[in-house]
Amino acid sequence: MVDFNRLRNQKKRVTPTDPLEVFRRLPKPPGINDLYTSQAEVLESWFGDRTQRDMVVKLHTGGGKTLVGLLMAQSTLNETKEPVLYLAPTRQLVNQTMEKAKALGIPVVPYKSGRPLDDDFVNGKAIMVATYKALFNGRSKFGVRGGPGAPIRVGAIVLDDAHVAFSVVRESFTLEVSSANDRECYDELTGLFRKAFRDIDRLGTFDDTISGLNWGVIEVPYWAWHEQLDVVRELLRGQVDKYGLQWPLLRDNLHLCHALISPHTFTITAALPLVHAFPTFSDAPRRIYMSATIADDSEIVRTFDADPQLVDKALSSRSLAGVSERMILIPDLMPFKFQVPVATKKLLEWTANTRELGAVVLVPSNRAAENWEDSATFAEGSDQVEAEVESLQARRSNGPFVFANRYDGIDLPGDSCRLLVMEGLPSGASDYELLRAATLYGGVTINRMLAQRIEQGIGRGGRGSGDHCVVVLVGSDLAGWIAKDANFRLLTSATRAQLDMGSTVSKEVKDLKELAKTISMSYDRDPNWVEYHAETLAEGVESERLNPNRFDLAAAERKAFNLWADGYHDKAIARLDKAVNGTELPDKQTRGWLLQLAGRIAHQWGQLERSDELQREAFGNNRNLLRPKILPPYRPIPTPNAQAVAISNQLLGYRMRRGLLQRFEQTVVQLNQNATANQFEQALMELGQFIGLAAERHDAGGQGPDVLWLLPQNVGFVIEAKSRKKEENALTKDEHGQLLIAQEWFVRNYPGYVAVRISVHPTNKATRAASATGSYALTNEKLAALVADSRSLLTKLCESQLADESLEAECARVLEQSSVRADKLAQGYLVHFVEE
Repeated sequence: MVDFNRLRNQKKRVTPTDPLEVFRRLPKPPGINDLYTSQAEVLESWFGDRTQRDMVVKLHTGGGKTLVGLLMAQSTLNETKEPVLYLAPTRQLVNQTMEKAKALGIPVVPYKSGRPLDDDFVNGKAIMVATYKALFNGRSKFGVRGGPGAPIRVGAIVLDDAHVAFSVVRESFTLEVSSANDRECYDELTGLFRKAFRDIDRLGTFDDTISGLNWGVIEVPYWAWHEQLDVVRELLRGQVDKYGLQWPLLRDNLHLCHALISPHTFTITAALPLVHAFPTFSDAPRRIYMSATIADDSEIVRTFDADPQLVDKALSSRSLAGVSERMILIPDLMPFKFQVPVATKKLLEWTANTRELGAVVLVPSNRAAENWEDSATFAEGSDQVEAEVESLQARRSNGPFVFANRYDGIDLPGDSCRLLVMEGLPSGASDYELLRAATLYGGVTINRMLAQRIEQGIGRGGRGSGDHCVVVLVGSDLAGWIAKDANFRLLTSATRAQLDMGSTVSKEVKDLKELAKTISMSYDRDPNWVEYHAETLAEGVESERLNPNRFDLAAAERKAFNLWADGYHDKAIARLDKAVNGTELPDKQTRGWLLQLAGRIAHQWGQLERSDELQREAFGNNRNLLRPKILPPYRPIPTPNAQAVAISNQLLGYRMRRGLLQRFEQTVVQLNQNATANQFEQALMELGQFIGLAAERHDAGGQGPDVLWLLPQNVGFVIEAKSRKKEENALTKDEHGQLLIAQEWFVRNYPGYVAVRISVHPTNKATRAASATGSYALTNEKLAALVADSRSLLTKLCESQLADESLEAECARVLEQSSVRADKLAQGYLVHFVEE
């Protein structure tokens, strides 16, 4: 028998370092003949600049990122003879990477838990493939700074799917005490901070959160957290068995952490991941971030402390290789009325059972998944998700399956997913992500995150060139978000082009039968649809116009955090001050977030007065942040524009005007007795804004009204909301007293305005002691009428085909006939209180 290994070894071989040459010499498995143009372009560019420490490589989902990453890893291995580490977010993706490498003949070894690192990796003979958590944990075999063993030095680290690794890496620096599994410790930790919430008038929210009545996430005030660090450290020291992977990373860094409380966990998480604790990563001469073509890479800077100037030079290709054919439809924006949830469930059943094609639903949470359980199987937990994904891929099942918060990490090519339904905005899974989403709500920072997750979700079905999928986006919040022009621009060029196609197609759909026929054109590969998609995509995709300053805020936050961690408090605060007062001011939500970080640093440094001042300024910019111990002075809201101008300006912000209606519906659904006080007041404020008034929530520490509406002609509606009262209960003396105090506050802060006292109340009955005959009730019945009339007004405007420049005049004309006109509101919807 011929010994080919001996013949190969006898031959004097030059080990190639050019990744294109590495690929040329590899054996090619079935299905891989040559590289895509896009792959070859980025490999050639990378090889020319391979000594740069941070390199971002962006390819379309399905465009062969893994192969490119493996070739870069092998090139580095051949050149440096040093170990090379390849990281993937999940074990499933590690296995896929291993299979691809072995099929190509690239030497790889897996990371094995409980075993020493493989000699072939340590000696630079094979690439090690591992999850992010294999590297980033308190007992890392690769070495922790200050730990007992010498760290492993590598020639390069390839971070695959870097755009989905941010939450995975944060988990390594997050310790969660479960209320279900460790109630005693949970109660001890939360009990330390009850007084702190009383001091900022949030004791009710705290108690409701602990008891499970409030499902939100609240942050422990950092000044209370800093005071209790020694007690917290002592409480957790005895829990090392439970938190052994996180505790070594956090025990000396608790001052750098957020403390969060929800009904199910007490969470301690680093303000930013402490990646410098791992020399293998932080000292690596080459860090290669493999990313999908998301529009914003600032989180790579924020999470991994990558050099923003190098991230700005991301390698990408204009080639459409990897861009799947997608028919993206948004039923909520279609021009005919139908029950979207019912119709969508019928489409799922028809696709899976009649057409025998894979059908999948993506939702943001387990609670949202429950709404689909009558028509699809909910795959709960990683093991079940993995099993159901495998059954779709192997074609043993068509589903439909529901996956909660699985916008990445699952691949559904070919017939495994021909219909993908995405419901709702993907707000995040962890308590930190939920808090950040709520705190930065409406700001550019969180909208960029939403854009990225929406793109990731859309990318689960249709994996690469030649694949195709129908994507149906449902939910008023998702439809309203995408319809807004500022949000739409945050998506990538390819996704924008496909959404524009879907919008054009949707306008042609007249009823449900036509909707099913349109979807069939994708399933049946109708040549007219296929050619229309290919031509329109090629014409619609353009080079992204990138803001050169887009990384400034992320870089400032990361730099300030690093300085703080190193003990340079004054420099850290100065860096944040420069960011919030620079030439390009951040939006108010982000400005507040950064100022609060500066306040946190100042407090931990012992600069208490400066901390209080910074926190007041933070709260003045973003009222979703921690309420300071001493409130900042009140800033009156600006005098409102003419009502028609304010309404038309809102509409001008939407590229698909019906999106405003979807946001309206999402808001007014909270104007009912079952909503929490917080939800009701927020919705009431937004209702005022929808109808062209200036509006805000106030009620800080008992001062000011729950909601304030400013009308033109210097009139103010001073509103207290008693939405949860039973109908038979009249307005009491104490409740009317709150309204009188709110009026006094209004008169002080808005001289020259006429105050109209209003209580949102089930009826207009008041007790005699209340003496409320000079005040008005907005009853449940009248509120419902106001919502209906507002809906009618906005519907007429949203469905008009007028050009933008004619919209204001049309709005004024429609308002003239509407009882929602500002000077008619009191007469049309308010009724005087009468004695019971």
